[in-house]
Amino acid sequence: MPTIATIKDIARKAKVGVSTVSRVLNSHPDVSTETRDKVLRIAEELKYRPHSRARQLVRDTTETICFVMSNREVISPFHSHVLTGVEQFARRLAHNVIFMRFDYRPDVAASDLVLPPVIWERGNVDGLIIAGMNYPNFIRAVKRLDIPFVLFGNNLVGQVRTSDIDTVWFDSKGGTRKSTEYLIGLGHRDIWFIADLSLPWYRRCFEGYLQAMEGRGLQPRSLEPKMDSPPFDYGYASADEILKLGHRVSAIVAGDDQIACGLLSKFNQQGVRVPNEISIVGFDDIDEAKYFHPPLTTVHVPKEKIGEEMARVLFDKLADPSRPTVKLTVPTDLVIRESCAAPPKRNRSSVR
Repeated sequence: MPTIATIKDIARKAKVGVSTVSRVLNSHPDVSTETRDKVLRIAEELKYRPHSRARQLVRDTTETICFVMSNREVISPFHSHVLTGVEQFARRLAHNVIFMRFDYRPDVAASDLVLPPVIWERGNVDGLIIAGMNYPNFIRAVKRLDIPFVLFGNNLVGQVRTSDIDTVWFDSKGGTRKSTEYLIGLGHRDIWFIADLSLPWYRRCFEGYLQAMEGRGLQPRSLEPKMDSPPFDYGYASADEILKLGHRVSAIVAGDDQIACGLLSKFNQQGVRVPNEISIVGFDDIDEAKYFHPPLTTVHVPKEKIGEEMARVLFDKLADPSRPTVKLTVPTDLVIRESCAAPPKRNRSSVR
């Protein structure tokens, strides 16, 4: 069996103290460049591998955080990008990320929730990043454990005080306001919003739509049946209701890209030309949006940036537990493609 090198072997060959080798391997600044280079070169020659568990005990850290995906059967394309951002940031700090799904009912008391051991047992992870769709009972249960965590705010359903919780959001209200103002700038005034407003992420988008419409003296109009099917099917079914309205609709602001793509699919089947007869704008900028016919104008959400910022906030908290609570909003941007154009002449009218 080959001999496993230790820091004593490195120190002996480099002719320095063991404490000096330890400082180099742990990136302490109080070591000369010459000594650092020599120690690292010898460590490589000896094929030294640090003992992670011993290092963790010395530092009182697991060097691991947990990404909790709540109430989703599989990781969604949206959250896969968020997770990528988290992993990339953690990797730069030599930390690991555990991915875990957790399904729970919103009507269970916080004290009765059976949390996974990786969360409630001390010493498994240093902190949590909580994403997916979450309810107040889980947030309250985690707060009781006194473990550092950061919450993805946009998909929180229900009332819970967040003033003492680190949260990261994306700007759904501002993004939808921009997309609605873009349609108004093209000359549209018969603009409808389509989504289930009982869901908070759609309601925040609607607030941006409302702000843009009322700011230009236009009448807000919405189609908001309950969502009892996937968003694509919801949009597909909503297209029938839009077609019944006839020329009273010249443009649609959809709550997300899946709804918008469902609308596009139905309109294409019915021979309704987008954007010649009706314009559509979505929200999220999912990967498929650019490949639909026509390519979808939408609001881009920087998903990996969200993950990166969530990781940054968590590691800042781990480094300084006394620092103030953070509420961070990541900006969104309008991506203009081919699903929007000036309204047909029969719909055009002056906009104040």
